[in-house]
Amino acid sequence: MLPLIDTHIHLDFPAPAAAEADRLAAARSGGVEGFVIPGVKPAGWAGIVALAEQQSDVYAAPGLHPAYAEQWNGTVAMELTRLAAQERVVAIGEIGLDGAVGPAFEIQERVLREQLAIALKMNLPVLLHARKATGRLLEILRELQVGPRVGGIWHGFSASLQVARQLVGEGFLIGVGPILLRENARKLPQVVTELPLSGLVLETDYPDMTADPAVLLQVAERIAVLREEPLKMVLTATTANARRLLGVVLVAGGAGQ
Repeated sequence: MLPLIDTHIHLDFPAPAAAEADRLAAARSGGVEGFVIPGVKPAGWAGIVALAEQQSDVYAAPGLHPAYAEQWNGTVAMELTRLAAQERVVAIGEIGLDGAVGPAFEIQERVLREQLAIALKMNLPVLLHARKATGRLLEILRELQVGPRVGGIWHGFSASLQVARQLVGEGFLIGVGPILLRENARKLPQVVTELPLSGLVLETDYPDMTADPAVLLQVAERIAVLREEPLKMVLTATTANARRLLGVVLVAGGAGQ
């Protein structure tokens, strides 16, 4: 079986952090050999970077989720810039806009723009979060030329095929996760079927979208069925896409450093 890369997994949740080893073991047993942990709040950034430094198959993507945009300030911006220079940090995320939770949109947008500026300065891709804000987020990304300059992954994608094609055309990848396994999934199966494999990566968004950190292979298998292509082809392509964008280096067995 070819290795899998989970481009969006919150191994640091839920507490306690001591359970991280068990979560890693469970995911590795399902064939996952690369993990990218996105940040949510500044208080958790040091922890995910430390875990990435301890585990050769784990990478960090610190960022401030739009739900907590009010925590942004000059000190936080300086810390994110400092962490962005660390070897085990491969992206800035999870950043974006959320129309369902969090502070006012103008605050979210200001914080998003400042984080995008850091990503562009440090030449790092971005892990994007959008809920009830797809159009506005697309406008900002185009204005700043984020796709052509650093690229990124649109996490938890569930929008239309038209939007997916626009994103891929502008240099972004589509994060495909457990939403695809839901019986009521409508748009995502079409997206997965019609897009080129070069535009897709895999994710679990554990524990938000699934309670099983090893579900990634099931997502890949579903993609293969929908596309009527060999599973090996799906695994090879999605792993190559993640490695190309994020610079993830796979280490068989996932041994700690």
